[in-house]
Amino acid sequence: MKSFLPPLKLPFAYCDTPELRVLDLSADGVPCIPVLGLTRLGKGGRATTGEEHVHDECIEISYCKRGALVFESGGREYPLRPGDVFVSRPNEPHRLKMFPKGLLMYWMFFRFTKDSFPLLLLPKNEGRWLKATVRDLPHRMFAGGDRVGHAFQRLFAVYDHEPRRTPQRALRIRAAVVDLLLSVVDASSIGEIPASDKRVEQVIADIRADPVKAFSIDELASRTALSPSNLILRFKRLTGLPPQAFRNACRIERAKDELRNGPRTITALAIALGYSSAQNFATQFRLATGKTPRAWRNDS
Repeated sequence: MKSFLPPLKLPFAYCDTPELRVLDLSADGVPCIPVLGLTRLGKGGRATTGEEHVHDECIEISYCKRGALVFESGGREYPLRPGDVFVSRPNEPHRLKMFPKGLLMYWMFFRFTKDSFPLLLLPKNEGRWLKATVRDLPHRMFAGGDRVGHAFQRLFAVYDHEPRRTPQRALRIRAAVVDLLLSVVDASSIGEIPASDKRVEQVIADIRADPVKAFSIDELASRTALSPSNLILRFKRLTGLPPQAFRNACRIERAKDELRNGPRTITALAIALGYSSAQNFATQFRLATGKTPRAWRNDS
């Protein structure tokens, strides 16, 4: 039995490189997973942000394996730590707001269609239950833990190592997909990520809103009623960065917007953002983006 699903419109192309894997499992008899992705950004890579987009007919499931990232959807930010899962629903605008160096993220699309092809060749009642359960996951951000991470790794291992055009390849890929989907369903049913320390979250929000304002670790520790070491630990758990590095990342994001749209000279922008000199600003900007501020402006 074959599925006759029309091609899915995607905002990107399929590819398979060490840094970015975007695979189509339809060719392996799994049309409900038109995209299986792996994003790997080494410490020498460039931190960047993604463009807002939607996925027709698909729910996207993202798993943070390493680093820390921030999704944005509906005007709200969702910070993910290693082991966390974020779900974006069909036709829901979203973007990866912070795409940091050192990131390792697994992701996939689950496609909802009216096609009569049995979901993963499961019995009808099981397929209907799985499709409805994935569609109606009770939480959009939750702790996936090791089980979800291992399920993603297992699926990639099967894809890479099982011989092509063999019965066992198709069977093992379907089994790995079922295991991955069930691990996501089980993790979501446990509940949302517990609310983090609101005082640290408020500090993070304040820095993001006004990254120009300087601060000391002792000052932030006093605001949160934590020791400096405990503050840094909790801050890194939420953002992936210590406070000063996070502040600089926020300043770089503001600089990119200004260079793209603003009239200020680079020197004036450096001063406005609180850098000690235009040279220091250019150095920090190049470390974060791989480009000088002037090159960024010319390319924007």
